[in-house]
Amino acid sequence: MTTIRGFHPSPFVQRCLACLAIAATVEAVVNPGRVEARQSGEVGTPQEDPFADELNPFGSGKKPAQSAAPAEPPAKPPVKLPVPFPEKTVPGEPAARPAPPAGQAPRPPSQPALESALDSLAPFPEAEPPADEAAPSPAEELLREAEKLDRAGKLEEARDALRKAVAADPKLTIAHLALGVVNRRLGDFRGSVDACSAGLKIDPQDPELYLRRGIAWFHLGLHGIALEDFEDAAGIAYDDPRPELWRGLALIELGRPLEAINAYASAIRRDRTFMIAYLNRGLAYLSTGEPRKAEFDFDLAIRHEPSDVRAWFNRGVAQAAQGRYGDAVESYSAALELDPQYAPAVKNRAAAERMVSGRRR
Repeated sequence: MTTIRGFHPSPFVQRCLACLAIAATVEAVVNPGRVEARQSGEVGTPQEDPFADELNPFGSGKKPAQSAAPAEPPAKPPVKLPVPFPEKTVPGEPAARPAPPAGQAPRPPSQPALESALDSLAPFPEAEPPADEAAPSPAEELLREAEKLDRAGKLEEARDALRKAVAADPKLTIAHLALGVVNRRLGDFRGSVDACSAGLKIDPQDPELYLRRGIAWFHLGLHGIALEDFEDAAGIAYDDPRPELWRGLALIELGRPLEAINAYASAIRRDRTFMIAYLNRGLAYLSTGEPRKAEFDFDLAIRHEPSDVRAWFNRGVAQAAQGRYGDAVESYSAALELDPQYAPAVKNRAAAERMVSGRRR
């Protein structure tokens, strides 16, 4: 123990200083980290802090001591609350009013199927009412007539019948929806917007009306307005993948591919068999320079729809972007087996074969 020149502590003070020195030595041996942290000025999280793991995303690895909790009273049976939508909607059908899909015209495989699942929707009520229901009203009779005309491909006559149905019963929301769909198929996108907007004034919580109006805005090139309608539809029909798909398409048009990828992922979470979402997410990954992820999505699209020529073709594109030209040749060949006249696959396979032969020389 050192002493200060000219100062001679009493025996009691000397004993106190000796005890402090011994305590400091023991702490340095038992907990050297705390001493070093104190000396360096750093502040650490105490190990005994019960909330320490909240600051560490990986946890401390130690399980906190569990205190004996008092016995809980028996749980009461849960109260069943009504839900605004069914637990499961079928892809390609309206969320609130499921209807069997009608036949759809084949689309050229060079483009992603933006509307193939939507054009097959039949926005009309059931053809035959249940026996215990009242007889159909004049407006409902006109709606059935319009459905028959629509199935026969007589769209202009179907539109006339729907206009009469709306005039006979302006509160019949399904008539406004059907008129909006028929107008869009006729290329009258403004008329489609007006019909869906009239329906939303009657029922502002109808997700199908938001979705259909958004599609009309999309075709008018007003992608920002369309995006708002798709978001409203997605927020109401939370188990329907189609609004998220269309939200992704709008985001692509707005030059926001990373957000589009998230929207397609949300559609897939709602329905893991929604093949068109995998296909479009793969295209988005190609646009962001991530061909490996794109190939994975095209594989999933093929898994759910093995006969889709676009999935095989785009798989070849993703493989060629990775320099795997032999694999790309096989994918293009598979596409041509499905459609021998598919010109993009013929052209790309020839280019990939030249790359393979050039490597062999």
